[in-house]
Amino acid sequence: MRHTAFIKLRYGDEMAAKAIACSVEPDNLQAPPNLRVVAREVDGEVKVEIECECRVETLLQTVDDLLSCIQAAEKSLKCVQQSYKEDCLNHVELV
Repeated sequence: MRHTAFIKLRYGDEMAAKAIACSVEPDNLQAPPNLRVVAREVDGEVKVEIECECRVETLLQTVDDLLSCIQAAEKSLKCVQQSYKEDCLNHVELV
């Protein structure tokens, strides 16, 4: 049976949304043939479509795995943004 799930995450920041969407794109490249994951950035939002010819439990596990990957990407992005801000502040102090 075919199942489809949609996830929409609002960031309000196109660059952050693009980074998150790109971070989960490799999941689609490694997906089995009966599973399709498409993530894209649209106006500061990440829109993800997951489609599978599988049991609904498999779809739910895929959604759970994907959300875990997104959460890890968000944490990484936050660390990079914080580090960049600190570097900028240090640079200003040195000048």
